[in-house]
Amino acid sequence: MPATIGPSRWPASAACAFRSSDETRRRRLPQVRSGIHSREDPRRRSAAEDAEIKMSVTEVPRPDLEEALSRRARSGPPLLLSGPPGAGKTTLLLGLRQVLAAEGWLPVYLDLMGAASSPDRFVLAALDVLPAEPLAARLAEATRIRTLAGAGRGRSGEAVRALFALWSSLEAASGRPVALLLDEATEIRSLAYFPELREVAKALGQALATRRRGTILATSFPTLARGFWPGLEALEARPLTAADLLSVPGLDHGSAEELVRLTFGWPRYLRTFLERSPGSGRLEAWTEEMAPGGRLESACRHTYESLLLRSRGYGISKAALQAVAREEGLNLTALVARLGRTPGATRDYLQWLVGVDALRMVKKRYSYVDGLLRVWVRLHGRGAPPTGAEIENAGRALLRREPPAEPASEARMEDSGPRRDSLIEID
Repeated sequence: MPATIGPSRWPASAACAFRSSDETRRRRLPQVRSGIHSREDPRRRSAAEDAEIKMSVTEVPRPDLEEALSRRARSGPPLLLSGPPGAGKTTLLLGLRQVLAAEGWLPVYLDLMGAASSPDRFVLAALDVLPAEPLAARLAEATRIRTLAGAGRGRSGEAVRALFALWSSLEAASGRPVALLLDEATEIRSLAYFPELREVAKALGQALATRRRGTILATSFPTLARGFWPGLEALEARPLTAADLLSVPGLDHGSAEELVRLTFGWPRYLRTFLERSPGSGRLEAWTEEMAPGGRLESACRHTYESLLLRSRGYGISKAALQAVAREEGLNLTALVARLGRTPGATRDYLQWLVGVDALRMVKKRYSYVDGLLRVWVRLHGRGAPPTGAEIENAGRALLRREPPAEPASEARMEDSGPRRDSLIEID
């Protein structure tokens, strides 16, 4: 991937348009993830080495997803890659960036989770990841957008719209096709709190829809994405299977099956096991990592807290998650009795959790999107820490289960007739 050029290799005006020297100094740490290098350094690697994205040795390939993404990037309208936190979406995007760069593309990766904090910071971050030399013909436009971003809140909406216009027209640079890879794209909603950007998600969707190829978005919140961009085709970042894990040295089919049962196949959890020494037993490792402070426990806790903060009704959402964790697959009527609220209020609580993809509803029955998160809530969401025996028993129960088939997609909202209650109870 081409380096972003700093003042030592580019005229001052161009360097300023795509990245200021102050921003370069502040952003040295994220360079490891983004692959961006701002200054010439004799100790730097070669350009070919720069283009290579170093992944962890514990990343397990999913060739079907990788091929689907690269095929769509080469030709076709924007595609949304979706999956829960820890599904490996960023790994897939960065892998796609490497593949496209090797084919002569100019891939541009932007993580909106970090970039979309305020309009000006978002615009500057988006300009920073655009490589200067191949985009020399767009220098005047980039300079104007950077000037708008620095002009204060009164011009912030104009700056964002100008950036979207640049993206929509950025088909090629210096004869190379340009790919836009936008991670956690639904985070664009963070800018909707600013007066001129109430419809910013719609504006982003309209701008990207004009691109004929090379546009891949990713999100951990597909329900929100469907609301923003209802016509956008989606590809699910599926869990890993035992067959996928056979590519890992030292794993036979039986061991791979056990790992899938213990982690539900999600890459974030599997990495915990693959990074441990081969000699440790899988149940023993699971028990240790699901204990308070373990890597599995910490990952689940982070996901749990993130989903709760995004949902409405923080307190009652905890109660609803606990009820579904205790007895998965209950319908609305059964959950009304367990939560002790009216049917209308209970339905609201559940829909809030479905809306942030903590729960899914299939045939009017509720279950967790992330099965290991359900186990965590049963163990750690009750107010008292679990005993070692309780954690081990939970792991044994997972080993006894058969990996479930993915349910067919259905509408996320229940059709239970007109509402008769007019108040929403919020705890």
